[in-house]
Amino acid sequence: MKKYFYLLVLMVSLSVYSQNAQDIIDTLKKDLKTQPDAKKTATIYSDLTWYYSTVSIDSALKYGNKAVLTSTKLGDSTLIAQVYSDIGAVYFRKGDFQNSKENYLKAYKIRKARKDDKGLAKINNNLANIYEKNGQYKMAMATFLDALQYFESINDDKNSHIIKGNIGLILLKLKNYPKAFTYINDVVEFQEENKATAELCVSCLNLGNVYLQMNDTVNALKQYNKSLKYCALVGNKKGMASGYNNIGSIKTEQKKSKDALAFYEKSKKTREQLNSDIDKANFDFNVAEEYLKHNKLIEAKQLLLSTKQIFEKEKLYDKLQINYKSLIRVYAKLNMLDSVSLYVNKLVVVNNQLLENLVVKQTAELETKYQTEKKEKLLLEKEAEAKQKNTMLIGISLLAFFIALIGFLIYRQQKLKNVQQKQEYKLKKEISKIENQNKLQEQRLSISRDLHDNIGAQLTFIISSVDNIKYAFEITNEKLDHKLSNISGFAKETIVELRDTIWAMNSNEISFEDLEIRINNYIEKAKEAKDQISFSFAIDPVLKTQKLTSIQGMNIYRTIQEAVNNAIKYANASVISINAKKSHDLTKITIQDNGIGFDLAKIEKGNGLQNMQKRIEEIGGEFHLSSSDEGTRIEILLKK
Repeated sequence: MKKYFYLLVLMVSLSVYSQNAQDIIDTLKKDLKTQPDAKKTATIYSDLTWYYSTVSIDSALKYGNKAVLTSTKLGDSTLIAQVYSDIGAVYFRKGDFQNSKENYLKAYKIRKARKDDKGLAKINNNLANIYEKNGQYKMAMATFLDALQYFESINDDKNSHIIKGNIGLILLKLKNYPKAFTYINDVVEFQEENKATAELCVSCLNLGNVYLQMNDTVNALKQYNKSLKYCALVGNKKGMASGYNNIGSIKTEQKKSKDALAFYEKSKKTREQLNSDIDKANFDFNVAEEYLKHNKLIEAKQLLLSTKQIFEKEKLYDKLQINYKSLIRVYAKLNMLDSVSLYVNKLVVVNNQLLENLVVKQTAELETKYQTEKKEKLLLEKEAEAKQKNTMLIGISLLAFFIALIGFLIYRQQKLKNVQQKQEYKLKKEISKIENQNKLQEQRLSISRDLHDNIGAQLTFIISSVDNIKYAFEITNEKLDHKLSNISGFAKETIVELRDTIWAMNSNEISFEDLEIRINNYIEKAKEAKDQISFSFAIDPVLKTQKLTSIQGMNIYRTIQEAVNNAIKYANASVISINAKKSHDLTKITIQDNGIGFDLAKIEKGNGLQNMQKRIEEIGGEFHLSSSDEGTRIEILLKK
């Protein structure tokens, strides 16, 4: 028998909801207006961070940052550790487990320095919840057990049972139902003995989930109803919504549609009362999945679209990934192929973002590992120095030896440190370079695709349209016929230019051999148009393997192309030669014709000459032009 239900897994610090959170917030803000001293102000900021976590995540983070600044100025390590823990809880509630983990580790570091074992155990419990959320169940279980061992050693039954409840939930996810029952039932019995109403709201719900998985729907319903009673007493809307929904799922399986719909409606109304948009979105998404399983496509689509907006706003990429996949399934079943394509593209973007976040996370973990090893080395060095000082007491005769030894160790460590810093800087620089190159290549590919797909297609359409006009109508007007031919020819030339541009953009580097092929192709086309002109092109074999950037290669190619074009059009030349050779540390390219030439002092440089000079200067080269009645010579000099 299939069962559809939702597990409620909460951190220790979030297991109790305050019915009067907003009232407490208002009171704290009034206290701020009285301009209390620095310590009181920092404490209020910390409290606002905590209470806002169930009302507004953004406000909670705003006051969390203020609390960090004020407590840091005070130098109060106890308060600073508490603030970081509160911020970690806020990020956990937001679903940002990476930032949550980072803040808990900051609190962990401070409490470890203060030898606050109880504080460390509480943080271990919270870190274990993060590991559980990330699917790292082995790590989560080990961390929970560490925390449990401490609390049991000091007979702290309350915290011990909170951790047992969390362990029970992991066992439930791992489908070890008998052990899960043992842990969670023990928690419920303890909380009932101590009348822990708020905690029972959650624990009874979880125990009901265990019973449901063990196919005991009678006891599952009993626990869900107990959960609803306790949740109502403390105003835990999230727990109530989950309880109603789980009862509704049981009624669905029992074919009691009317009862099931009534409970689903109660769950919906309760969810709408939640203060947190994220909590509401999480519940609505679960209900949408329920609709999708029962092929209620319209209802599922509406809920998925509404939750998508919240997940996009909060940049919860892991949830968006699941949301988009569900929307693809819905639209596919509705045969709305355009929408399927839209969300497939969105899913690709989200997957890329998750991959990027994973890389950042792994990089951060490597950095943390590096820093930890570095600290361990420093501790070892301090221990070595202590042993050396004790040894120095043996006799004054060994003093010089130990001083020299310590000096050598310090020098060696500093040398190692410098090497490590250089390697670290080099690594960061290389990573940055690779990232920039990847971004640049992506932009190049995107622009080249746009040029090819849009402008290329439009030019092809123009050529086709002009040719169709010429062949469809008997055009007797020679001027019109000539004009149409010019338009078609110009469009074809533009397509060739466009292909050259796309070629350059898609190349990270261009060799002189690549240039030689392109220039030879251009010369062949020029020969077809001007068969009375003799062309020659010679390139030094040494240059063929020399690499140029795509910008350098394109600028040189366009300059040679423009020079040859000018010689064909204006010089009345019978010979045009192009030569490229290596001269010491310079590359020298010469374009020369035997045409009529011109007087440099009398003519005004047009766009063609100016563009050639500008192109060469942009790539750090020199452009020289000379002309007489014996012909024109253009010389390009490029440094190595």
